[in-house]
Amino acid sequence: MSHIANLALFLSTLTPPQREQAEFLIFINAVSQIESSGNFEAVGDGGKAVGAWQMHIAAWITANQWRKAHNLPTIKRTDWRNKENQRAMAGAYLYWCKDRLIEGGIKNPTYIQIYIAYGWGYSNFKDVGFDLTKVPAEKLDAAERVNNITQELLK
Repeated sequence: MSHIANLALFLSTLTPPQREQAEFLIFINAVSQIESSGNFEAVGDGGKAVGAWQMHIAAWITANQWRKAHNLPTIKRTDWRNKENQRAMAGAYLYWCKDRLIEGGIKNPTYIQIYIAYGWGYSNFKDVGFDLTKVPAEKLDAAERVNNITQELLK
């Protein structure tokens, strides 16, 4: 049985809330593939973006605020090289982006919308009225690639 078939079988055994959480984890990991090809040692933007999810300090701070608000421990930026820390912080930041989109009036944000808020910045996306036609082409392309990976794994 293929890995994708195993994943589909596993997802079919979950309750709806468990499945939603598992699907979001798949999305989180798809983001790392687009940001760095899953390279946990990646450093970009002149040293400002680190890890598999290429997180900047502002995103790290926001992720820690989200974690604190959800009674989760904060993670120091100096501990970014730990793979599980990277995944935890990226997940927190992506959940923060999803929460902001919902608060901004998008009832069920898509993975594309969440990734745009992540990769282009929530404020930038909000400033264009969450209109995907006004998102820079390279950001929209990356969002579509994240979505394609996620959807392929969720088949």
